[in-house]
Amino acid sequence: MKRLLSITLLLLASPLASIAQSTTLAQRIQSIMDRPEFRHAIFGVEFYSLDAGKPIYSINADKLFTPGSTTKLLTEGTALALLGADFRFHTRVYRTGAINVDGTLDGDLVLVASGDPNLSGRINADGTLSFENEDHSYDGDPNTRAVPGDPLLVIRRLAQQVADKQIKKIRGHVIVDISLFREGARELGTGVVMSPIVVNDNIVDVTIGPAATEGAPVVFKPSPATSYVTFVNRATTGKPDSEPEIRWSGDARNANGMHTVTITGTFPAGKPAILFKYSVPEPSRFAETVLVEALREKGVTVEMGTPGEPRDFIKLAASYIHDQLVAEHISAPLKEEI
Repeated sequence: MKRLLSITLLLLASPLASIAQSTTLAQRIQSIMDRPEFRHAIFGVEFYSLDAGKPIYSINADKLFTPGSTTKLLTEGTALALLGADFRFHTRVYRTGAINVDGTLDGDLVLVASGDPNLSGRINADGTLSFENEDHSYDGDPNTRAVPGDPLLVIRRLAQQVADKQIKKIRGHVIVDISLFREGARELGTGVVMSPIVVNDNIVDVTIGPAATEGAPVVFKPSPATSYVTFVNRATTGKPDSEPEIRWSGDARNANGMHTVTITGTFPAGKPAILFKYSVPEPSRFAETVLVEALREKGVTVEMGTPGEPRDFIKLAASYIHDQLVAEHISAPLKEEI
């Protein structure tokens, strides 16, 4: 699907004038579809000229396809058209109570999710974003790489801003307000949960490799390391000529909202470690947990931790005023984000 998306972009970017000079548009497209690597592929394409007000090329345009990742062209194009290329997401943190002279916040701390898809380590020093061609979305492959940088970079920066406000203790809860749109269930194909809060793509990267001897437990390292999820290792080191077969065989939600996941399967001896992804089932709870942990790293005591259910976002919204703003992250422009 990535290759098909690349081909689509290539065709869209090809200047029609230069195509006309050498060959027709139809011949150019046909030459791509005739490549050996696409011998089993079925193409559906239509190019519509806004100037002419009609299609200038069409093949199988009336057929139904499973669009896959090419659908992103429509959603991202719509976002650019409606919001503008220079639109920025503002992710803000508010307090619901007063700060006493000793630095104690008598109330909750609320992070209001903005829909920013890149609360991650992709942010460069100049504000641009770094991307890997084969990031953790394509896990289980030797070429897969984690998202560049600290996966909790933005969360830690927000926690530092809170500490800089001389808040030393929070008597209430740390809450993530996801009222922007409803948090969904796991998507069947990818396991991803739609949510207005997206920390490290709502993924815990788990790098798994072999032990020194066959039959021994595999070696694994999660990133970010967080109490939101505990991994129980039941996977073993397999034969050198075998293929990696790693599975999340159990995902139990504990009474406190945290998760325990069992790793099973085998990983071949002598092979380099590979990155696997664990898509968090409750992004808001994940974000609340890592924010609490980041605050404690910055020396802020959180007495009550994350809240139970339900959260009253309507009541909390009364505190979303400038005087009670304690931290803010402003995203890169939308044209950079997508």
